[in-house]
Amino acid sequence: MTQSISLNLSTEAIMREIYALSALRCLSNGDESRPPILTRDRAPALKLLIRDTFAFIVMKIIRYVENCNINDVSQLTNDVDDEILSVDLKVCSDVTDTATKAMRQALNHCISAYALYICYIGHDDTTSKQYEHIANEEIMTLLQLLSITSFRGVNISPRY
Repeated sequence: MTQSISLNLSTEAIMREIYALSALRCLSNGDESRPPILTRDRAPALKLLIRDTFAFIVMKIIRYVENCNINDVSQLTNDVDDEILSVDLKVCSDVTDTATKAMRQALNHCISAYALYICYIGHDDTTSKQYEHIANEEIMTLLQLLSITSFRGVNISPRY
């Protein structure tokens, strides 16, 4: 049997992860030629980038997607600046809560890494490539999780 699970992602939570990763990158480098830390004054652009990145990643896992919500204002949370991005995935009925949490976390990390990859293009190509690699690894992890937890019916076509 199959079921649909809903993964709801907060743009604010993703932005906090991006801010933290950006700050850690700057602290560990100590190189003034590197791009500055991403801060809240870049939030509108970053939120748009997160939505675009989410759409891009959903297309990478489209065979498992039942429904997707990228920019529905009815999905706003109590925090006016926060938006909820959601995707409904087709999985088998015995998927555990732990697997669902792992998928949500992998999707969060993937969005953050891919957004940072785009942010650093042309400013710090080494860092950009590192985040591109991380994002691709996260997409592969997500695809592996989905392939393990997805119901695959067998089509039997009799030949007479």
